[in-house]
Amino acid sequence: MTVQVTPSVEWINQCYEHEGDHEHVSLYLLRAPEGTVLVDSGSFYHREEITAAVDEATDGDGPDAIVLSHSDYPHAANVSPLGGDTEDVELVASSASPAQQGLPDARKCDIGGSLTIEGREFSFIDPPLADRSHTTWIYDHGDGVLFTADGFGNYHDPGRCDYLSDDFPESTPTDRIYEYHRDNLVWLRYVAPEKVDRTLDDIFASYDVNAVAPIHGNPIVGDDLDTYRERLRESIERIASEHSVA
Repeated sequence: MTVQVTPSVEWINQCYEHEGDHEHVSLYLLRAPEGTVLVDSGSFYHREEITAAVDEATDGDGPDAIVLSHSDYPHAANVSPLGGDTEDVELVASSASPAQQGLPDARKCDIGGSLTIEGREFSFIDPPLADRSHTTWIYDHGDGVLFTADGFGNYHDPGRCDYLSDDFPESTPTDRIYEYHRDNLVWLRYVAPEKVDRTLDDIFASYDVNAVAPIHGNPIVGDDLDTYRERLRESIERIASEHSVA
């Protein structure tokens, strides 16, 4: 089953248990003018569920293209089962040397550049929030969705796995945003929070973002974008303030 995020972007999610909470491992399905595009491919741990969900969503045809934010297992583990190692499915990756990272032949996307994939324009952004140097954020010019890989995540309570941000009583909870970034982007303790915020301001000024689609969190839509941005800023400030650098 998929969850509709925007008119042509659907969310496929699975979860890990995390000390009584849940953490998403997601991928997104875009219905582009010339075919179906997946952003990321999910974890091998959820391979059976993910491949079944993609099969159902595409009426058994599978994707026409897979675009990877980076090659880590929670993002790229199902490339081959979803057909990314065949001539029928185009694979797009930000890595300069896909084969060295265990990927099949891939069309390289340059961070800072754009590509048209299945009739849809995508831009590839140097991310201010990432856990690997070869990561890219991906912007879909069709529906204005920003796919943020490991950034903009949150933990969630069991039973809220399919929530969009506006399904929460008061949007994505601040403590869930803080805890996720504290645990997963540990380098944030060393940053100048205002510099991260300025970089995010520049991205949101450059692209018309209608929704944010994280791999490890609930998608953020509509008016909740400003709310999440403010809560993320507060979370990064808190993380940085809890650690002193000698």
